[in-house]
Amino acid sequence: MISKSTPILSIFLALLAPAVAGAAGGSVDVRILDRPITDLGAYATALTTTPSQVTTGSLRAVMNTADHDLTGVGTKANGASDVLLVPYFEVDRTSAEGATTLLAVRNETDSHVPVRILYVSALGGTVQTEQNVWLAPDATQTINLRDVPGLSVDPDGVSRGLVVLGTIGAHPTGSASLSGDFFFIDPATDYSTGSTLLDMSFDSPKNELCRAWSTRFFRSEQISTTSSFRFVVDIPSGSASFDSPTAIGTVYDEAGKALRSFEIRTDLNSFQLTSADLVPEGTPFGSLSIRFVGTDGAVLAEHSGFHRLSVALRGACLDQ
Repeated sequence: MISKSTPILSIFLALLAPAVAGAAGGSVDVRILDRPITDLGAYATALTTTPSQVTTGSLRAVMNTADHDLTGVGTKANGASDVLLVPYFEVDRTSAEGATTLLAVRNETDSHVPVRILYVSALGGTVQTEQNVWLAPDATQTINLRDVPGLSVDPDGVSRGLVVLGTIGAHPTGSASLSGDFFFIDPATDYSTGSTLLDMSFDSPKNELCRAWSTRFFRSEQISTTSSFRFVVDIPSGSASFDSPTAIGTVYDEAGKALRSFEIRTDLNSFQLTSADLVPEGTPFGSLSIRFVGTDGAVLAEHSGFHRLSVALRGACLDQ
């Protein structure tokens, strides 16, 4: 567990929230500030002037790791790239009937396409295992991550991480050659939710990793509704008390009143928080503004009732 101390900018005294356990020894530390910040951009700029202890790897580097021969992943004849991302997955290893994550990738071209799939740890952005699939024209490959060997297991018996998919080598088409989706299934609660794969082609204007995000939230213990937020970040800032935050955010009610702000420090490339971690108790509806500090990322939200009925969507990217 990491220590908690006063935030970097002394004008904001922290009301310290408990740290959230992360994957494979990583952690997520949420710190509630004493007053809300309405200009997250200016606040982030001030924070990035403070040296940060970067302790984990970059997702961008995963695409160009010589050990895994990834230099050709996503590269097409016209220089465009085609790389997709499952931003977060979970597989319950304590039971064969436990919760799991499925992903599907589709070939959108009229020719055969080789695809490399990298299963990446949430901590450090390292490739745990990889596989190659050969997709026929218009074919779809579905993979249950429970069947993927080599994934690490956290102390609670759950495998967590993210998945990077890309075409191998150059291809004649300049349009997107891959599409896909992923979803979580929990047979014990008849629960399922999912979304489309994120485009993480860093050299493409389609890249969906952004600096600033906004999303709705729900929080009501009385009617058992909540929101879960799955974060993916290119380069975490580290989790020590003297590190710059990985992300900062402000909570607004439905009338647009700023209620509180928070800082997130983590050494994880992928992690999950809930509305209970970020939103004041007694605020059933509203929105979050979130800004990554000195890096890019994405926020996906899942709004559920009784952990059975759910709506999953990605937040709105506010970058220009």
